Amino acid sequence: MSIVDVSVRSGLRRGWIEFRNSLRAPEDLMYYVLLNGILAVVLYLNRDNMIEDADISVAHFIVPNALAMMVVFGAAYGLATVVVTEREDGTLLRAKSVPRGMRGYVVGQSARVTYETIFGSAIILIAATALIDGLWDRGIVGFLGVVALIVLGLLACAPIGFVLGSIFKNPRSVGGWGMVVIGALVYASGIFSTGGLPRWVEIIGQLFPLHWLAAAMRAALLPDWAATLEPGGEWRVWQAVAVLSVWSVIGLVLAPRLLQRMARRESGSAVAQRRDKALTRV
Repeated sequence: MSIVDVSVRSGLRRGWIEFRNSLRAPEDLMYYVLLNGILAVVLYLNRDNMIEDADISVAHFIVPNALAMMVVFGAAYGLATVVVTEREDGTLLRAKSVPRGMRGYVVGQSARVTYETIFGSAIILIAATALIDGLWDRGIVGFLGVVALIVLGLLACAPIGFVLGSIFKNPRSVGGWGMVVIGALVYASGIFSTGGLPRWVEIIGQLFPLHWLAAAMRAALLPDWAATLEPGGEWRVWQAVAVLSVWSVIGLVLAPRLLQRMARRESGSAVAQRRDKALTRV
């Protein structure tokens, strides 16, 4: 067995172990319960509220957009936070010191965020299936479409998480500016608004994966006539697939180079210096 195979296998195993451990950690388990519990309550309260001039409930409209946001938030923001945190505590340095350790690290973190996203998406879809009539009117085609889009969304956004993780200097900067950026992108994407946004805001939103992933998710989970609620009055599935594919290629080209550059700068003294600064702030 080659070293590459070993690093990939160890990375996949590491991702599964970290995900399994997160289900046992009270703080992580509370995150899953609160996030998905709040969403379930929102769906329940809006299950009978109808979108104006449309025969579709607000809850039904929320589900595909919430799925898209979960994928983007977990793969980009969540992954960036983990990478920055583990660079600060020395985990990245230890991975660098092992043959093919960075490859195993990237595989492990990608696997972990994939498991977390699938787990969270399953909870949302189970709750939505119980609360919303007609969610799966497209049958197996709709279900397979959702699965394929989750995979494509992860491919498009996970490299973004690694890129951001290599750019930000510490977890506090990710938590501060990162949340500001995520909030701005959610607004610009228009995923929770059936009304029009300023044209310049729409243009900005359409440059990023969230807008297109949500649009494709709506095409998979909403009835055909709901396309009239979309910009231009039609589904834009192929445009969405094209944009997400471009983001995947860009991320896969940039992420390894930035991570390698970041890893070269890691040293025991750099980790100790960051740790001292963190203790000083505390």
